[in-house]
Amino acid sequence: MRADPGRVYLVGAGPGDPRLLTIHAVSVLKKADVVVYDRLIHPNILDLCAEDAERIYVGKEHQKISTSQDAINQLLVQHALAGRDVVRLKGGDPLLFGRGGEEAEVLAAQNIPFEIIPGLSSSLASLAYAGIPVTHRQIVQGVSIVGGFRGEFDYPWRDKHAWIVLMGLEHVQQIVDTALSQGFPATLPACAIEWGTWGHQRTVQALLQDLPDAIHHHGLQSPCLLVFGENVNVGTKLSWFESEPHYGQRVLIVSTYPLPWSQLMNLREHGAEVFNWSVHLKPVADDPLLQELSSNAQVYLDEASLLEPLLAGWKKIGRDIRHLPSLMCPTEIRPLLQAKGFTEVKAVDIEELWHSPAIGNLVDLYVPWELSQELSTTKVPQKGCWTRAAKKRVMDPLWDYHLQTDFDVALILSQQAANWYMERGLCAQSILIAPHLQAFFESLSVPCGKVSVLNTDYWTDLLGTYHLMAIDCED
Repeated sequence: MRADPGRVYLVGAGPGDPRLLTIHAVSVLKKADVVVYDRLIHPNILDLCAEDAERIYVGKEHQKISTSQDAINQLLVQHALAGRDVVRLKGGDPLLFGRGGEEAEVLAAQNIPFEIIPGLSSSLASLAYAGIPVTHRQIVQGVSIVGGFRGEFDYPWRDKHAWIVLMGLEHVQQIVDTALSQGFPATLPACAIEWGTWGHQRTVQALLQDLPDAIHHHGLQSPCLLVFGENVNVGTKLSWFESEPHYGQRVLIVSTYPLPWSQLMNLREHGAEVFNWSVHLKPVADDPLLQELSSNAQVYLDEASLLEPLLAGWKKIGRDIRHLPSLMCPTEIRPLLQAKGFTEVKAVDIEELWHSPAIGNLVDLYVPWELSQELSTTKVPQKGCWTRAAKKRVMDPLWDYHLQTDFDVALILSQQAANWYMERGLCAQSILIAPHLQAFFESLSVPCGKVSVLNTDYWTDLLGTYHLMAIDCED
């Protein structure tokens, strides 16, 4: 443990869409010893953390018991003084109604080094995703961003100006009544944006005087911001996000390991909200074993996400990439590996590993540690595991929160993933499964949604978006 204090990074994670995270935020997440995070963080952002980073949830939810700000301050001080580098991960921007200033003052008083990394505020990004320009030369030439958590709105009407009210949903009637009494036109365009930039974002437009009733009618909930101004009308013409082909679709991918970050982000390109729960955290290659592998060895990758740790481990030990052992993978995974330039990958489905004579001599077969646990009851002559046992993912209140709502599509990629999905009692309208899971799902006595088997066409499209959403909705 080092004697000097660690460094604390007050990081803005943006409003929700993980693609809006800054490059600098990603860089500090990858090296932090401790990550202290809020409720409005997309849970898959935490997949960017180091495997052994301590994750501490301190999210606040309205009218529910939550971690106090004093307790959060103490956490930051405690871990920093212990010599750990800490990321305080906050929704939006840390200095815009995020209490980042208060936390920085506490750190400064303790002589703890800190850095503030700005994030994209929901006050700007939510409007952009709703197609509403914050300013517009002919319509709005100034904007005020105000807090509405006390129900106060002490601002007089100004022409060619817009107001963005954060945390004002609970007091929207009081805020609107006050605005009208301050001279705001009753027919001024207004709107509310719920869960801005998330796949389930909703925008409700109304005249200012009618906005509280419209919000009540549509059942909008926090997080939700309010916008008063002529710029709201532009959103009727420029609304692009809520016009995406898969807008509003909630997709859950359940895998043994997290999907590669780039693939997960690309799955969002057409408007869906995608969550990747993995039974384990990032897989890590067993470097000493890789050092000893002969050219006759066969390395099995049961998920595409295993390619990255294999290549990283191979490079780390200084071995030539041209001397990689033979690669094997399930049929549906092969197109993904081929697209990365590994054209000589042998397709061997997992169920075939239970019947090794069908595919020849597997004496030199090395599999991921987690798969070896599934194969341990069989007679497959595995020689060893080329990964170390990955750290098990622990359920936290942030994931609990997002799993409370049913999904449109669940994509299940491994036996461990299937077991976890059934144990949690989750529900999706359509379930897409890896081929080797077909017998397992056919044996189930409880209904769990319409089950379809993935085919290789799905994987041929690297992003998988159109195949993922090609569901028979009428069923």
